[in-house]
Amino acid sequence: MSRALENGIAVLEFISSKRACTVTEIADALGIHKSTVSRIIQTFMQKDMVELNRSSRMYSVGPAILQMSNRYYKARNIMGQIKSVMETICRQVEESVHLCALSNDAAVVVEQVESASRLVVNAKIGNREPLHASSVGKCLLAFVGEDERNVMLSQIDYERFTDKTICDKRSLLAELENIRAKGYSVDDNELSTDIRCVAVPIFDGRGRCIYSLGVSGANSHMNQEKLALIIEKMTAAVRPLMETL
Repeated sequence: MSRALENGIAVLEFISSKRACTVTEIADALGIHKSTVSRIIQTFMQKDMVELNRSSRMYSVGPAILQMSNRYYKARNIMGQIKSVMETICRQVEESVHLCALSNDAAVVVEQVESASRLVVNAKIGNREPLHASSVGKCLLAFVGEDERNVMLSQIDYERFTDKTICDKRSLLAELENIRAKGYSVDDNELSTDIRCVAVPIFDGRGRCIYSLGVSGANSHMNQEKLALIIEKMTAAVRPLMETL
């Protein structure tokens, strides 16, 4: 970590630990020159992370810090709600459920609930699923903004995993249009010859697709009837959830 960044973090932590403090107090406590402390504080003030009491000339944390804190706790609460929905779906369909978010060129698993079934498919947290060959990846790609989708489509290497993998942009565009029309995506042995997956989008209050929720299972479990049941249960489960996001 750079010295400037370390100093900035140290100053912000010190201010947040006090009701209010002066530049001199901060400099003496941290062993940082007063001019350096002043420059750091000015930067934080520009972002409303620190505020100055004009009469006392003392500094305290600003509203931006409170906003960040509120967003943090809201995010934790949202994940708790989503995890509860995932657990419900897992019980209903007896298959593992995983939650993915778009990160650069992949769908990254950020949460999972494992099925108690003896024959189970698990997607470990942190796993990266290809956008063109996984249900969660195709789902995220289908519902992302058009400009962003076009950029991402141009960067996909279209690696072939099975004989069913979509390996060209034109075919993938047609698949994405189909996904948007249906409201869900399916990986029909496109990533593995032994596994089928289905995914639905999760939208926030502004209509942005922030996650895709997927269920994976062995071919022997995931026949058309089972896929239809999973889609029904997932769609019903995420509908009230999205009203809170």
